[in-house]
Formats: sequence, C-alpha cells, structure tokens
Amino acid sequence: MDERQLEMIETAADWADRYDDLDEAGRRELARWLEQSPEHGRTFARMRQVLQDGALAEALESTASVVEVPIPELPRQRPSAMRPGLRRTGQEAPGLGRRQALAAGLAALAVVPLGSYFLFRNDKNVPASPLRFASAVGKRRHFTLPDGSGLLLDAASSVAVHFTADMRAVELERGAARFDVRHDAARPFEVRTPGANMTALGTSFSVDRLTGASELRVFSGRVRMAADGHDAFVVPAREWALFDGSATSRGNFDAETRPDWQNDWLDADSMRLGFAIERLARYSETPIRLGDPALASRTFSGRFRLDRPEQSLALIGALFGLEASRRADGIYLVTA
Repeated sequence: MDERQLEMIETAADWADRYDDLDEAGRRELARWLEQSPEHGRTFARMRQVLQDGALAEALESTASVVEVPIPELPRQRPSAMRPGLRRTGQEAPGLGRRQALAAGLAALAVVPLGSYFLFRNDKNVPASPLRFASAVGKRRHFTLPDGSGLLLDAASSVAVHFTADMRAVELERGAARFDVRHDAARPFEVRTPGANMTALGTSFSVDRLTGASELRVFSGRVRMAADGHDAFVVPAREWALFDGSATSRGNFDAETRPDWQNDWLDADSMRLGFAIERLARYSETPIRLGDPALASRTFSGRFRLDRPEQSLALIGALFGLEASRRADGIYLVTA
C-alpha cells in the first residue's frame, strides 16, 4: 500500500470521526473531498462503519499495534497546506492518535486477516450500522452521500444508507427524498420503501413514502420499480408511478416547472386528500390531521404552498366543504 493510499485512509478517518459534529461549512468541505474520487467515498463509508462498531474498531487498533504499517507524519505546514478537515493551533487535534491507529489497522486489513471481522458484514452484504440523514419539520436539507451522489431530503424526512463494496441501498424511513445518482456500474443504487424497491439506471429521481403507498418521480434517466406482488417495470424521465399496495398508477409531469415539493409547492393532479395532508404536515410545527379517515381517498387538483401549510390546508378543505379546526393535539380538517 503506497503513501497516497495511507494518506487517503487517514484523512477519511478524520472526517468520519468528526462527521456528526460538522457544521454546514464542514459538510461542504467534506462533499468537495468526496467528489474528488469515488475511492474517497468508499473509504469514508468504511471508516464510518469502523467507528460505529466498537468491537471492530478495537480489533483494528489491536491489528495496528502488531503489524508494521507505516503511518505518515501529519504535515507541519501552515494551515492552508494541510489536508482538508484537519484543524491545528500548535497542538495535535484531540483523538488524532486513535484515528491514526484506526487508519493503520484499516490499511493492515490488506495483508492480515481479522477472523470474523470485516469492514462490511457478510449477512446479505449489509453494514451493521447504516449512515442516517434527516431533516427537521419545515426544512429541506442537501447532503452528499459517501459515493458522491446527491441527496435532497424533503422536510421531516429521513433515510438510512447501507453502502458496501458491491451495492448501494438507501431505506427511505419517512418523508420524501431526491437522489442525483453518481454512476457506478459495479454497485447498483437502490431505494427501498415498505412496499417497493426502486433501482436507478443512471438517473435523477425522487421517492415519496406515504401511508400504504410509494411514489416515484423520474427527472432524468430511468428507474426500475419493483412493487410487492407485481412485475417490475421501468419508469422513464418525466414520468411518475405510484404503488398503493394493490395497484400501480402512472402519469407524466413537467420536471422543470412542476418538480413537486422541491420548489415549495404541492402540485396536486388528482391527488388523494390523505396524501396531501401527509405532505403538508411535514411543513407544520403543529400536527395536521384529517378528521375523518374515510375522506382520505377523495381526490383534487391544484397548486398550494408547502411553506404556508395552514393556509393551504384551509384552501384545500374549501374544495370539499371542510374547514380547519384547531385542537389541543393538532389541526384537523373536518366537516364545516
């Protein structure tokens, strides 16, 4: 293993160790480093896995103590010449020795087996602890995934990212997300919801997890959608597909003027009232609910502001002769 690889591993160790405490500027700096090379992303993901698995980290540190793996000296130049992410004020950064040991142990894996420990566990090739990304109510957030792919989370949304040497899987835990996927023919990129799996075929797309349903919108390229109990099919650019647990509906949309939630608008085209309530609720600090669940399947069309959820709720309610009623536990849309 050459000096360049060791330098990359140690830098990844530093980023991984500080990841949870990075501010927005730090995350942008990390994103730039990840975009320099797909190898950066893979090494960063591996190091995050090491740090999240205490037993594995201990094994790597022990390995570093018995295997002769050279650890490059940290640069002593002025701050502008240092590696990205390393901050110095005359003393070494806290925890640096541990990160160097972990980096050396990770490098040692190239020449020394570690018994039952691997960077990625063998059960279904899924890491033990996924990376998680989340957004708050009313706030969308941009992230860069370990492979360099872009992630935009809708408000009140979260994903769990499982990346290994052979696959890239993202579980949409709640809400909606857009993915701008970096091509990697050796590692398919798959997004999972309770009722469907979406596999990117070199593309940009969004997935919305709703109660009992999954909606896919393709902005460029193509995505293969496999819904439970149904044959898989390919959705091309500028088309959407919604699986509600029993049937699939499809249609077209204008990706430039109607990008769905990404431009603060709820674009309803025969949208179910229940789905609209879920989407508005992501932007409201006060819970928004439908008073009568039997009304959830009623449909409507129109454009409504997501960043003004209570106003939009009142406008949508008026279409059905309903009104917004504030109660102790939230705002309910009820019969006027």
